[in-house]
Amino acid sequence: MIKKEIFPFLLIILFYILFFITNQVDWLGGDALWFSKVNSSPLTFAIDRYETWSSRFWIEGAVLLSSKNLLIFFILTIVFIFLLFYSISQLISFNKFISNLVLVLVFIILFPMVSLKSAGLIATIVNYVWPSALFAYWLMIDRQRNSEEKIAIYKIIIATLSLILSVFNEGLAIVLFLYLIIQVVIEKKEFFNPYRIVCLLVSLLSILNVLICPGNQKRGALEMAHWFPTFNHLSFFDKLLIQFNNIPSNLIVSHNFIEILFLLLLLRAVQKKQILSVILSAVLIMLSKISQKLISDPLSVIVHHSSEKKFNYNITGKLLGPSVIFMIMIVMIVFVIILLDGKSKKSFVAIGSLAVTFSAGMAISLSPTLLASSDRPLLFLYFVIIFNCAILADDIIGFNKSKDSLNPVEEISK
Repeated sequence: MIKKEIFPFLLIILFYILFFITNQVDWLGGDALWFSKVNSSPLTFAIDRYETWSSRFWIEGAVLLSSKNLLIFFILTIVFIFLLFYSISQLISFNKFISNLVLVLVFIILFPMVSLKSAGLIATIVNYVWPSALFAYWLMIDRQRNSEEKIAIYKIIIATLSLILSVFNEGLAIVLFLYLIIQVVIEKKEFFNPYRIVCLLVSLLSILNVLICPGNQKRGALEMAHWFPTFNHLSFFDKLLIQFNNIPSNLIVSHNFIEILFLLLLLRAVQKKQILSVILSAVLIMLSKISQKLISDPLSVIVHHSSEKKFNYNITGKLLGPSVIFMIMIVMIVFVIILLDGKSKKSFVAIGSLAVTFSAGMAISLSPTLLASSDRPLLFLYFVIIFNCAILADDIIGFNKSKDSLNPVEEISK
């Protein structure tokens, strides 16, 4: 019998089925049209792509399979979406029907569907949503293992295989590496056990895979010539500045869910009657409104001229000011979260998840496609922001008050 707590996950699947039907989506739009015409087996194609284009070995083969067999793609996507939301629900201790409904509704309201369309729906979903679900499942099992629950060995094996598959996406490879660094700091000597060593080995091999893949090197040269010919002439600081402005341009200008995060922080601060948190949250909302043109205009100039062979703009001069504003906003967000929840496990997880996925988004600054990729590399950050919004919404409404008893707030200094 299906537990009522998971019914909201079936609701979100039904919603997206109806959404795509009513919007008459062209599933073979974008990259999928090219993939559908490839005359090769998925395995042969994946090997060829690894040598000539990308380190996302199995993902490339999966995109080919999905483009040629839409029914298989739909079935697998439904499974992965269910897995993603079930895993996240377990991770954030949403153990009630109404809390999971909040999680689903917040995601439906905030997630920018347009972000799935830049390379075509099939390519983006297979490249980002499928690996996200696999990684979330591994993370769920990992956290259950850390909480001293008895985990069946077969679940650990399945979770480890899921992790291996997920980190073929280089963004998740970086997320895993940063997560393990945090775990080393938290667990200290306890980190060095056979299970953790396997995870660390997976992390190092996934990063090595990105660095030595012949396809990545060949693709980098081709993409640079097409999208950003002068990329190698930019300083490391300039590359960081471009991406540091590209992220808020998407979070603040293109999409509105960062403002929803600020609004939820404000409502939570009002509820807890914390005057300083109320003031800082209000300032964040005002800054996000005021800074939109300050952030988007200088970056749009760089985006417009980046493909020119004689690109010679003063990037530091154009982007340093907006970067300072965004840095102030980041510091304020961290400060407000700590004010609301103290030095607790809850605030640590919120800040840590945002910091790790933000850092993974910043890593794209080393790629000449940092602007051409649109906001696809930021999807992991989007997921984390939206899930944090769901936690805040649930806290404000108060539906899941038993959550703290299941996942007690612990002092980080403990």
